[in-house]
Parts: sequence; structure tokens; C-alpha cells
Amino acid sequence: MSEPWRLHTVVFDLDDTLYPEADFVNSGFGAVDSWLRANHGVEGFEERARALFAAGHRGRIFDAVLETLPEQLPLALVPTLVEVYRSHRPQLRLFPDAQHAFDWVTVVNLGAALVTDGYSQVQRNKIAALGLAARLGSCIVTDELGGRDFWKPHPEAFRRVMTAHPGPAAGYVYVADNPRKDFIAPRQLGWRTLRVRRPGGEHASYEGTAHESAEREIVSLASLPELVRQSG
Repeated sequence: MSEPWRLHTVVFDLDDTLYPEADFVNSGFGAVDSWLRANHGVEGFEERARALFAAGHRGRIFDAVLETLPEQLPLALVPTLVEVYRSHRPQLRLFPDAQHAFDWVTVVNLGAALVTDGYSQVQRNKIAALGLAARLGSCIVTDELGGRDFWKPHPEAFRRVMTAHPGPAAGYVYVADNPRKDFIAPRQLGWRTLRVRRPGGEHASYEGTAHESAEREIVSLASLPELVRQSG
């Protein structure tokens, strides 16, 4: 292992970094299924939606499922189903190694923050379900900074972390999983970057370009302590 980093603040991504994003997706499918049963007497949505997601579908799943249901519900119902999905209160659990990482960050007295993309209501419901507000010094949802224009790789969320947790730029590390967007802005700001490449993760097979890639990779947050040395 190369020389440990001297850090003062660890900043985490949320989806597939701290918990399995598929758990939220399947929870949302369950909420839509319950709504359809209660309001239209329709069964089978959740099973069909889960199967499509597991097969790799990542768009228009609601449309596709409605088209296969024998009740032939109108596609005009899709926006309502999307709202049910986005507004539901999920039951989520941290990855075990994320729990251990939080405990370690507290013990060694490092700053901690969250920067996450996604619609505000959805991400806030996830943050609440995981109890992250009590664990992290700041939880920044990029959507709340001005909509999708401020989603990663826009640097504003990372600048706000630097305001809330002042210190040398090289003393921050962003821990995330998606090279397509996660590491570009923090690298430009002089941060350290760390990719969590969990086997079977949503973005695990993606090979980032030199512009996108993190400085280091790990397969579990359990490896975080050996990469870090406190500043001071």
C-alpha cells in the first residue's frame, strides 16, 4: 500500500456506495403495487417490474409493465405511478461496511458529509430511512441547489462541503461508485477520490476514462481506514 492520505473530511456518495440502490428500487415497486391494488384492483405489478429491472431495463419500466397487465390500464397513469414511487418512504439498510466506516470516522474524529444526486424528495426519504442526518455533518442533495443543472459533475455541492468543513483541498476525499459523474468535480478542486467498486454493483463493469477515474479503488468501505491518516 502506498503512503496513506492525510485527510480531515470524508465525503460519501449515497446510492450503491452506502446502501444497495436496488433495495430502494424494489421498495418503490412494492409501493406502486400496493397503490394499484388499492385503487384499481390490479395485481402483479411488482413481480413484473422487478423482473424487468433484474434483466437490465433502466427506463420506461412502468410503461412496459402496464402494457403487459391483463387489465390494460392507460399509459396516462404512469405519471401518477412515478409520483407514488418517488414519494414512498422506503425501508433501507446500510451496507455493513458502511456502518463500520461511519463508526471509524467518528472514532478518529474526521469530518463527514454526503453529496448525492437525484430528485430532492427521493433522496431526502433515503437519507431519513438510513438515519444519515444524525451521522454526517452535512447532507447535500444536488437537486436542491437549482435542479438537474447542479447534479454531478457540477462542482457547486463540493464547494459547499468545503465551506461547511474548511481545510486544505487535498484533505478531502470523495467516496463514490460511478466514474461517469462522481469524480470529475472533486478532482478539479484538488480532492482525493476513491471508487468503491462492489462486485455486482450498478456501475462495477464501467471502466472510466483518465478524465473520469478515481485515484484509487476498493471493493469495500472496510478498506477505508488503511488509506487514511489524520492531518495535524
